[in-house]
Amino acid sequence: MTASKSHAVTIVVPAYNEVANLEGAVKDVLGAAEHLLPVYEIIVVDDGSTDETGILADQLARRYDEVRVIHHARNLGLAQAYKSGLAAARLPYFTFVPGDGEVSAESIGVLLMAVGSADIVVPYHANPSARPWHRRVLTSISTAMLNRVSGHRLRYYQGPCVYPTALARSLPATSSGFFFLAEMLVHALWRGYSVVEVGLVHQERSGGRSKAVGVSNMARALLVVLRLWRERGKV
Repeated sequence: MTASKSHAVTIVVPAYNEVANLEGAVKDVLGAAEHLLPVYEIIVVDDGSTDETGILADQLARRYDEVRVIHHARNLGLAQAYKSGLAAARLPYFTFVPGDGEVSAESIGVLLMAVGSADIVVPYHANPSARPWHRRVLTSISTAMLNRVSGHRLRYYQGPCVYPTALARSLPATSSGFFFLAEMLVHALWRGYSVVEVGLVHQERSGGRSKAVGVSNMARALLVVLRLWRERGKV
């Protein structure tokens, strides 16, 4: 199964100090996209890395015609890396794959195969037991709260959704933490866009540690949920 010719996708790969993981992540995206998409582009966003991530990203862009690079002068966080990639996207659909390599190559293929089957492709963790227990607990709590706010019953809100590019650009993303993804998705649901959920397999990263969980990120997540709760009555 391959996506139709209208399902050309921009895939952003945000990376901050991911020199040990970036090449593998980009190759996984290339391997899936070249078999499933008629047209695609990969934008690596080097988010102010202090290791050799930026150098490696430039090497990959020279090696592969489908890859180009955006460099941030300093670390701005996932939300801004996502927005930089979205602003530069040239194709009708848009998604991202983290540069840490935690999304398996097979799962990237599953995500891309679903493009066009609904307005939005919404991923969830197909093997939650592979994630640390504290992240599973936090995910369960946040998903329950977001389902109450959105009026839906999705399995996950913070994954790499595939959006029509124009829609993604129109959605609010005010949080500076990773919960901007949930903010975007809830607003899309409120607008009545259809979704299809697909399971992605989590795998261990080759090097480094996850930057997604921290006290500041959890505080921002709670603020996003509270803001969405207030906004719910205005929709």
